[in-house]
Amino acid sequence: MTLSMKEQPETLIVKNLTKTIKSAAGFFIILLLATSVAGCGASLQKGGMEMTKEISQADGEKAIPTAMTEYVKLNSGYDMPVLGLGTWALSDDTAEESVYFAIKNGYRLIDTARYYNNEIGVGRGVRRAISEGVISREEIFVTSKVMPGDYRRPDAAIDDSLERLGLGYIDLMLVHQPGAGDEEVYKALERGVRAGKIRSIGISNYYTPEAFERINRIAEIVPAVVQNENHPFYQNKQLQEYLRQYGTVVEAWYPFGGRGNTQKVFQNETIKEIASRHGKTSAQIVLRWQIQDGYIVIPGSGNSQHIAENAAIFDFALSDDDMQQMKELNTNRRFENW
Repeated sequence: MTLSMKEQPETLIVKNLTKTIKSAAGFFIILLLATSVAGCGASLQKGGMEMTKEISQADGEKAIPTAMTEYVKLNSGYDMPVLGLGTWALSDDTAEESVYFAIKNGYRLIDTARYYNNEIGVGRGVRRAISEGVISREEIFVTSKVMPGDYRRPDAAIDDSLERLGLGYIDLMLVHQPGAGDEEVYKALERGVRAGKIRSIGISNYYTPEAFERINRIAEIVPAVVQNENHPFYQNKQLQEYLRQYGTVVEAWYPFGGRGNTQKVFQNETIKEIASRHGKTSAQIVLRWQIQDGYIVIPGSGNSQHIAENAAIFDFALSDDDMQQMKELNTNRRFENW
């Protein structure tokens, strides 16, 4: 296992793996039924209503066209998909069905956390897809996080997540947020890498170069990922550009602004105009913009239509003018305070 040490930061590399999209007409019909999801949550995307449509087993069996998949090479040496499924606020049962449906339909990145209380359901969904031959363990990338309530017992917390997920190892483990003892938690993650329990490690909710360096200065393994709030109104390019020297990638939770804020994003006139030009939804434009801008995105949903919609972003590209218009939406305003 290759460890990425401070004196050996790697350059960010993105590679594309293209898969054929079939039955396009049927797929676009599905897309017309939805508009978006709250970033880490499971909100319905239409009309800003905070409702969840749980995916039934029957939904999971409806195969939609498989999305193309793009990956980023982490400084740990592992490939991480740039589009994934967030599971914040999903119950174990809904998480299982959402994960299973997403995997069957092209997703290869799943994000969970101890705090979400659904690692068991996520693990069941992944194992179900593996048992049916949809994917192998090596083809799926699963992220979890050590929550602040476990900062006094980080090694045990890692083992607990491993047991709940039941996947043999965790692809990416993060310190969930800054707090007393977070440096020791990061050292526990490093021990987890050396023990073969974890492949890549990182931090979440660290928004400035100074906050990043507070962890990085005590680290032997450079963080591979920083997972933060990131959306059109809060782009934080300063941090992304600073992290390039380490080959550290920024991953966006709440790519649509989060609960109560999605319609502020989707109804923005600039985003709507770009969407109209491309024949896409506002949600798809936001995700495409973030991926082209070098971010990993994990929109969350318990709704099969929205999961499908969010995956249909690899059959078009935004122009330089589109990207500049998206850049100009930045107000440097966060919606959350953690």
